[in-house]
Formats: sequence, C-alpha cells, structure tokens
Amino acid sequence: MLNHNLPSRMLGLALACAAFSACASAGLQPTEVQHSGLTREQAQQVLLVALKHQDYQMDRPGVFVDGNLQDESGKPPHPGYFDFSLGYEDPKAGATEYWGLFSVSTATGDVWEINSCKRLDGGELRALQGQIMGRTGKTLVDEEPQRRGLGCEDEK
Repeated sequence: MLNHNLPSRMLGLALACAAFSACASAGLQPTEVQHSGLTREQAQQVLLVALKHQDYQMDRPGVFVDGNLQDESGKPPHPGYFDFSLGYEDPKAGATEYWGLFSVSTATGDVWEINSCKRLDGGELRALQGQIMGRTGKTLVDEEPQRRGLGCEDEK
C-alpha cells in the first residue's frame, strides 16, 4: 500500500533539517530564546547567519562585529533592537573600515542594514526567524512600531 503522505512528510523533514542546520551553524538554540526575546549574544548570532549570504568577506582576518553600541545611558539606541557595526581592521594600513551598521530585532530576528535601510534575507535566516517568532509569539507586523524607530519602515 502506498503512503500518499510521504511527499509532505519528506518536505517537512527537509524543512526541519534546514532549520536545525541554521540554528546549529549559528550556535543559537531556539529553545534558549526567551519569550521576552533575544539577548545581545543571540542577536549577534542571528546577524552572523544573515551576513553569511551577503557580499562581505567574513573569513578575512581583521573582520569584526562590534555589538557594544549603546546610547549615553548605556542602552541600545533603537528600542526593541540590538545594533552592531561590521568592519575591517587593516593591520598594514593601521586603519579601520566600517562596512555597515546593522539592527537585529529582539522579538523576530529581523535584520536591517540601517544606513541603506536594506532588510537582510535568505532561506537560512528566514528559518531561524520563524523559530524565534515561534518562541516570542511576535510577528513582523507586531514590531512595526519599533521598526519606525530605525527610520526604515520601507525598504529602499
């Protein structure tokens, strides 16, 4: 007897494996995400997943992600987000080149390069974001008010 549910089971298994590999490669375990949202360290792991599929040479010696961006009172500058700068320190030139400023939503894992208002995307990132939203119970629509604080309501 044929199992007519086999194709849908195989698809479900493939999606689960993809989501698991996204989390494993990021070092982020979705079960560790609290209902209140991502920690700074977890947000940085989400950013690293997002950056993997961008045009940055992340494996180049001297590349860094700085997650210690705070306002005068020691808080993240954009409520509901952690901000990170991505750059490169060239030891030969003795200079630092900044490549981008990124904001990661604590509720959804949504990632924006806020200088260009570009939302980062990709299958691995979307799978991870789906698991984060499952843990927090928030959606992209829920975070629209916070996203306005980035100045990036719409992609350019």
